[in-house]
Amino acid sequence: MKLSMIKLTAVCSLLVSVAGFNNQASADPLFFDDFEDRVKDQAEIGPGWTWYNQTYSDNDCTEFVSGFGPFDDGDGSDYLQANRNYWTASADVGQGDSYFRAGLEVPAWATDDGQKVVLSNMLRVYGDQYYNEGVTTCKRTLVFQEMTVESAGSFTMSFDMAMDRFGAPAFGEKTAAFVKVLKSSDSSFNEILFEHVETNPPVSSTPENATTSFDGVDFIITEDMIGELMQFGFYVDVTADLGQGWGTSAVLYDNVMVSTLDIGPAHSGSFYNADQSGHGFSIEFGYLPDGSAFGVVYWYTYDDMGNPIFMLGNGVPDGQTLNVTFFSPTGMQYGVWQSPTENDGGTAVFNFTDRENATFSYTPSAFTNTEWGHTTPIVDLPLTKIFSIPADKYFTTTE
Repeated sequence: MKLSMIKLTAVCSLLVSVAGFNNQASADPLFFDDFEDRVKDQAEIGPGWTWYNQTYSDNDCTEFVSGFGPFDDGDGSDYLQANRNYWTASADVGQGDSYFRAGLEVPAWATDDGQKVVLSNMLRVYGDQYYNEGVTTCKRTLVFQEMTVESAGSFTMSFDMAMDRFGAPAFGEKTAAFVKVLKSSDSSFNEILFEHVETNPPVSSTPENATTSFDGVDFIITEDMIGELMQFGFYVDVTADLGQGWGTSAVLYDNVMVSTLDIGPAHSGSFYNADQSGHGFSIEFGYLPDGSAFGVVYWYTYDDMGNPIFMLGNGVPDGQTLNVTFFSPTGMQYGVWQSPTENDGGTAVFNFTDRENATFSYTPSAFTNTEWGHTTPIVDLPLTKIFSIPADKYFTTTE
């Protein structure tokens, strides 16, 4: 019997014990899996990864018809264990004793003798290998984790991705990362949040030139979502009418992490407080020559006599926070351009709730107190971005 996603989740939420979803620092993510502890021939993908199939009546997977998942066999004990690993579930490779919707590449793009060249262990997410062409036009296969929402805020599910070794997706199959929040508190399990981004990995052709790219799904958890059920992971849309199939639809994923929405280059822009229009900040985030993340702040403000001055600041982004040491330059003249005196300008903290909003706190220095009359600290002044600088959403590393 095929059940709706609502019925499936209503039962599963009573059976599954999951990690809490709370607002922690980026150093302690809410979820992380790099698949490095996996082996090729293990029976299941690993802790918590499960699957669900949804069928649709149109080619674009928008008109929902029905769904089917592990619990629909009547055995709730297998809910989080039913996502079998391709290597052991496939009739061609392994025991051929179960469905599979994902596989483990240990390592991905290995040499002919199974050795790592560039990439490490990754998760391969397929379309449905048992697609029934007579039932529906489009089928979506979801491979995901679950957890209970415990705090509101801005978050992201980030990941690395690589092209499948066999060139998939080869015939226009759609692959994506997603985050859902379902209404579990009233047992309706209606979808109250669905954010997704299509995954388009870089083209590779050999184990030596295989590469990854980095992306993420940003989402906002509101107060009314606390206590509800969140699902996050990846899906594949396959449309039989278009000649698509499970074997040509896979994408590889790695370093899957759910965390608060940390500062990235796209946080750059001009910020101000509407009630204090006339002073504001130009904030830029980017990379130093050694590849490390860095932030630069220009504060256009005034002294206590109403004369315009400016401060220069910089710091290293840490999660959602930028701690800045300001310099207050004096001594340079227009047309002369001799090196200014870099006086201590005090310190500041910028806390970002998302890419558009932050708070600003400032502690004056002895110099700014004496020279500019900055005697009063600023505490948690709300800032709003006026306009953005086009940039990558996230900082990436070379690891």
